[in-house]
Amino acid sequence: MTITFLYGPRYLAPLRYLVLFLRTLFLLSTKGPEVVYAQNPPVFCPLACLFYCRAAKARLVIDHHSIWSVKTLGNSPVSTVIGMLERFVARAAHANTAPHAVWGRMLVEVGARNVGVIHDFVKKNPHARDESLRERYSRDGIIAIASHGGHPLERIEEEAAAVALNSSVTLLVTGPPEKLSHRIGERLPANVRYLGLLEREEYEKLKASADFAVNVTDEPYTLSHVLFEYAASSLPTISSRQEVVEEIFGDSLLYADSSDPADVAERVKQFANDEIRRQYRSLIQSKFEELAKLRSGELQALRRLLSSP
Repeated sequence: MTITFLYGPRYLAPLRYLVLFLRTLFLLSTKGPEVVYAQNPPVFCPLACLFYCRAAKARLVIDHHSIWSVKTLGNSPVSTVIGMLERFVARAAHANTAPHAVWGRMLVEVGARNVGVIHDFVKKNPHARDESLRERYSRDGIIAIASHGGHPLERIEEEAAAVALNSSVTLLVTGPPEKLSHRIGERLPANVRYLGLLEREEYEKLKASADFAVNVTDEPYTLSHVLFEYAASSLPTISSRQEVVEEIFGDSLLYADSSDPADVAERVKQFANDEIRRQYRSLIQSKFEELAKLRSGELQALRRLLSSP
């Protein structure tokens, strides 16, 4: 279940987390689950769930989608306090999961119990290439897609600048306007278009109809969910080079230096070549099948753990 309250402004965070803490405890005590799967961040969610699990003798599993004190808060008094809470709940939980092995190793180092990795996964895109959709954006050129959530370290400007140097490519950027429009607005090159936040069906069709994808970001320790979306759509993908990405995707992606727009532009130029795109489409299709098997094994391991005494 998902609970939100006063979503958005940071200055309301203390009040928001207090209300969510109490609301979570109320719902858990009402529904009485035997196993609770809670996400961190924010650590206040698993902390509330831990109170319930201790009282009800239920099992708590924490999904550390990131380690908040490491990724977001930096070296600050707030980071120290949050880090202490994260270590406390990780050690107290019945089990802990992480979306990639780097977070998993960090959890082990702080004494977390029963640490397992469960990677993100997206089911295969059921849609086929739609020529009428492609004609809305480019009648005879190559179409690339870039999906962003609005994190300040996503390198949207570098992506746009790289595509501007490759006139045969049209880049379609998608994502929430409240987080992206102020960054891209009217400054886009002629062959880059911002589509806003698309309806799910339209977005899936667009991924199935594009020629390749771009995901350049400097977010630390980030394995972007969109990489799994692109794999599910058999999209050759340009990614920034990061340890957590290379560890799972290996050579199925084409990597670019996120700090060098010229390097990103060179990778876009490579994907303007039909033969290179076919090569990487085959690689990402094979990786998708591998990820499906990996995901199945990870979930089976978690079920075995939860069913054990």
